[in-house]
Amino acid sequence: MDETIERLVERVQRLEDLEDIRHTWRDYCRRLDSGDWPALGDVFTEDAVLEMDGLNHLAPGLDGVYRGRQAIIADFYQHTISARKNTPERLFATGHLSTNMQIDLQGDEATTLAYFFEIIANNRVLIGTYQHRFRREADRWRFAFLRISVRYRARLEATDVGGQSLTEILTRPV
Repeated sequence: MDETIERLVERVQRLEDLEDIRHTWRDYCRRLDSGDWPALGDVFTEDAVLEMDGLNHLAPGLDGVYRGRQAIIADFYQHTISARKNTPERLFATGHLSTNMQIDLQGDEATTLAYFFEIIANNRVLIGTYQHRFRREADRWRFAFLRISVRYRARLEATDVGGQSLTEILTRPV
């Protein structure tokens, strides 16, 4: 009987870990799309590494390796977003549509592969993959490594672009 309970506890812990990993991934997407930089930083370990591959066509120098939570947020995310904001028209985006996450859980680490679809700068579409290496820390699962690879990109012909930002939507009570 003790062996059965022990196996049940292990299975429940595995299910909780899988859901916590998915939760961190969803936190990443929402915090990025709303521009909440301190909260976005919280999904990365202090020593995290981000590897970007496929954005140099938008702005030279974006592709590369960023080391450490602070560099990832300031040198990659904030720099990339601020470059997109220097346009006369208001920018809208779909946010990150992320799907098909495959999780390989091994104790206190997990690796994943997920797909993304994103419209940026009102007139470009990016489709690619996220590859993560998660690490369990005392209070949550975090990204120790993230590789973002753009597999497909295209310019869209868009007119009468409009909508609401995620930040505007989240400020309204539910």
